[in-house]
Amino acid sequence: MKRDSVLLVIPVFNEEQCIEKVAVDWGSELTSQQIDFHILFINDGSTDQTEQILERISRDYQQISFISQENRGHGEAVKHGYIEACRSSYNYIFQTDSDDQFCPADFIKLWEQRKFAPAVFGNRHQRKDGTIRKLISFSLRKFIWDYFEVDIPDANIPYRLFKTSFLKQCLPYLNPGLFAPNIFLSIYAFKLIKRCPVVSVQHYARKGDTQKLMSLGLFKACLKSFWQLVVFYYQFPKKAQMLEETNIFEKDNKELKDITPSLSENLEVA
Repeated sequence: MKRDSVLLVIPVFNEEQCIEKVAVDWGSELTSQQIDFHILFINDGSTDQTEQILERISRDYQQISFISQENRGHGEAVKHGYIEACRSSYNYIFQTDSDDQFCPADFIKLWEQRKFAPAVFGNRHQRKDGTIRKLISFSLRKFIWDYFEVDIPDANIPYRLFKTSFLKQCLPYLNPGLFAPNIFLSIYAFKLIKRCPVVSVQHYARKGDTQKLMSLGLFKACLKSFWQLVVFYYQFPKKAQMLEETNIFEKDNKELKDITPSLSENLEVA
């Protein structure tokens, strides 16, 4: 039987201060755990030295590579990374962020749960973000419960593990232009699998004094995301039925079927 392997998708924008540390820390942790892995950074139009650092790192480490795109936002970078990852031979895909707010050592907790469900999620323990972001997360959890009747502790967490075949099935059912596609993938997983493992993970304060979304920008992003959720609410029954008809949500952990039309026919990468 082929050994399980994982491809890490890490979007990055202007992280010159910590990107090398993040890459080395993740590589060291997965190597020490003897896990077959590759790290794929999606450079979302960084304007600092991030791309130059990634170029050097990818030359020095065979298991690290990157793709650069024009700045299109975190959500588009995540989706781009997922699409590329689904085209790989790795049978698991893990997504995290590049801001050094998570601990690579927690990965093994999710990895050990992979046989129980095709999606495993982290949950930020003692989240080290500001009050506004915590309130947004609380509101999101309540909104999803009220509309979709499912309790997702941390719907947008960038610390999640997917079986590749499962993610490949779900991607074509994401609407275009989503600000936070991870939220919608969480809803699909929790509604249709019904038994997604959730693992407590450490969370650290962001180093430095900058945040990528602040004040008016953060408010606009929240409005956009909540409106996209309202639209998705009315589309969800039909989309869920279509997904269920593919029989990808097996009840006994059998190998997930991969019968969705090819990604190239459903998704476009700029």
